[in-house]
Amino acid sequence: MSTYTISVMKKEQECETKELMQRCFDKSLASIFFLHPDTTLVVLYEGRVVAGLNLDVYRVNDQVNMGYLGWLYTDEKHRGKGLAGKLISESLPFLKSLGCTDVAACVEGDNPASFKQLENEGFSRLPLVGQIRRFRFGLFRVWKHASRFFDMGYFMWHLHLDGATKQGYPENCKAFVLGAVANTLLFLPVLLGWNLLSLLNLSWMQVSHPNKSLLVAIPLLSLLVRTLPSLVFAHTRKIQLVYRQWDTAYFTALLLPFLAGLPFPVPGNLYIQGSNWSMKTHARSLARMSLVSNTSLALLFILLPNPYTLFLLTLDTFFFFYPFCGFNASRIMREGWNYRTYDIILTLACYAFLLVY
Repeated sequence: MSTYTISVMKKEQECETKELMQRCFDKSLASIFFLHPDTTLVVLYEGRVVAGLNLDVYRVNDQVNMGYLGWLYTDEKHRGKGLAGKLISESLPFLKSLGCTDVAACVEGDNPASFKQLENEGFSRLPLVGQIRRFRFGLFRVWKHASRFFDMGYFMWHLHLDGATKQGYPENCKAFVLGAVANTLLFLPVLLGWNLLSLLNLSWMQVSHPNKSLLVAIPLLSLLVRTLPSLVFAHTRKIQLVYRQWDTAYFTALLLPFLAGLPFPVPGNLYIQGSNWSMKTHARSLARMSLVSNTSLALLFILLPNPYTLFLLTLDTFFFFYPFCGFNASRIMREGWNYRTYDIILTLACYAFLLVY
């Protein structure tokens, strides 16, 4: 009777492993694939590669040697056998033997099938402040290896191999307040015209309103209008949610206002609490939450036309692809064209309103 065996990938298995990766992931992700033969674990069944875990080992700073869990994939015919969990379990002593002090992985917030495996091994989400404290000036190296500079809706899961104390991830009210403050501060350069284009006399967008204090409150108002209706909808469906902000999204949110004078909202999102759920059972509820959220944003824009709310609605309608997977658009996209058509018409109606406003 054939059994599954885990081993370090051999050089002659590289082509077979790459082919399996290509079958398991969307073609749009091919540009960020990596595979290092010496640090790739594979699962063999009857002599064939049926699953794999691509690891990236590198030095971050004097105290941290990182073992990054990159691409985890399983052949469709062999899913449901617990191979992903076995690969992660095998990777930890393997990485420790290579001198790693830390292990990390990045997982999209609506992917409980993946982060549940990490939770079982003692991983926890590492907030941005925790990343800065741990990696210091090596933070950008960590992001570079993880292709993290622009991803939105992904969270860094982290494990100290020495068993050090975990740092809590800010959630709910604390996360929302911090996010609202950050979004407000990053909207100020847009309001004040502090950007590279204005220095070159090329500024093309002006934000004005008789009540300046109201403009400053637009990010907070937009985030509230986006979040609270979804929360109420989920409560009526007895779905337990938790609000989390994103981390590397602020890299874009910092650059765009100062370079182009455009706002880039970082709304975070509401996520289903815990890991004992699946997209198969909750995809429709998440899509409906997103439609409620987008409808509320559209109404706010009609009542108070402003670029921040319109940009946020645009992101939540059209940006469903990597690295923007955290926006509402990706949840709506999963439920097909009925939901998507309504969402697109809603947003285009806001643009039409802008033309006649």
